[in-house]
Amino acid sequence: MSPSDRPLIVIIGGGASGTLLAWNLRRMHVQARIIVIDPAERPAVGLAYSTLSPCHFLNVPAGGMSADPDDPEHFLRWLRVHHDAEVTPGQFMPRAVFGQYLSSLWAEGRPEWRQTSVLSCHRVAGRLELALGDGERLQADQVVLATGNFGPAPVAKVDPDLVLRRQYHPSGWDNGFYDRIAPDAAVVLIGTGLTSLDVLMRLRENGHRGRVVALSRHGWCPERHAPSAPAKTAIIPAGTPATARAYFRAFRASLAKGSGWRSVVDALRPRINPLWQALDLAEKQRFRRHLQRRWDIVRHRVAPDVADFMRAELENGTLDCRRGQVTHLALEAGRVLIRARDRTGLFTLSADHVVNCTGPSRAYRQMADTLPHELLEAGMVRETALGGLHCREDGALTDAAGRCSGDLFALGPMRWGTLFETTAIPEIRRQAADLAALLTERCGRNVKEASWETMLPG
Repeated sequence: MSPSDRPLIVIIGGGASGTLLAWNLRRMHVQARIIVIDPAERPAVGLAYSTLSPCHFLNVPAGGMSADPDDPEHFLRWLRVHHDAEVTPGQFMPRAVFGQYLSSLWAEGRPEWRQTSVLSCHRVAGRLELALGDGERLQADQVVLATGNFGPAPVAKVDPDLVLRRQYHPSGWDNGFYDRIAPDAAVVLIGTGLTSLDVLMRLRENGHRGRVVALSRHGWCPERHAPSAPAKTAIIPAGTPATARAYFRAFRASLAKGSGWRSVVDALRPRINPLWQALDLAEKQRFRRHLQRRWDIVRHRVAPDVADFMRAELENGTLDCRRGQVTHLALEAGRVLIRARDRTGLFTLSADHVVNCTGPSRAYRQMADTLPHELLEAGMVRETALGGLHCREDGALTDAAGRCSGDLFALGPMRWGTLFETTAIPEIRRQAADLAALLTERCGRNVKEASWETMLPG
């Protein structure tokens, strides 16, 4: 069969999600062309694993980072061959090393790579037509949105002059601002989560020694990973009412019985998506409003080395994590004036630089000039009431009218809202394997039908 006769699968996004899908499709011998479209400088690694900083560690031990959901030691074996023969499952690897692992999977998957962007996607004659940033148009049979996380949402009102003077940095994921921050500059980070720690470590690595203030609504810092015994009882027993309050009470009851909080959280992880989907919309919104940040703190823990770094910064007084919701950033006498509020009222801070370290935005309709925004405007997809894109269990996206054509899919963070946990490798690897199996079966069926049609007398 010539390449032009095979179905075309297009994966939009060449980071971890797209790489795992392409790798699984190749392992399953899919009867299709595979094209991955991503404008990044290099494929496979995405934003998260493109860092070259040795101080940026994975937030999951090596034993939990296999690309294959059915082969837990796949990453460990790769590490022992390519990185460290003595590595143990409990070690935390630099993210750059995991990026090398993903690059090796990309090489095994051998997808075609188009280093450009996708501007639009429309249905034309029963297929999906993609308009690319380089002017090309592709006619695809199956399209998967695997674009990963987008940057943080804008903070409250920002004076334009701050951006022009490069004193306000809209995304902590941008590598370009570090060299512009003087060693003794006063820095305020908006956000106290994982991104703020990444930025702080990179600043110190770059020679910065000034005081850093990190602001967030609650002022909570990430917790550390530590060994914990498996929980011995069901955390949320069968029959527990599907409400945020009942789930929280069951969680606290497990703690009262002597289970450590890390054990309780880890035991919930495999069950969290079914529990989430059992909640009605009002209860999901209640959870997001009252419990989401608490969950994020205990769920997204950091490597011990990172936790030690954070503790030393706090004890030395070079890092101050405090409550505060930013309301306005203004330019005053050449510095950034930060206006914020906490429970006691309004307060102000002054800094030389401010970095937005809040989490990824999933308000796709507000993201002009992005593919999700264009798809929403065209009615090709729809949002959930909680953000993210609405999809079925297999990742197939539904359109503005609620219809599902079964040829446009979401993978990884794009399923946020429909799913609760969908941004980390343990969830993405399962999704990628399952979606690859579905697409392989579908493409195989289409190829057989096409072959049969060519045998019919004409």
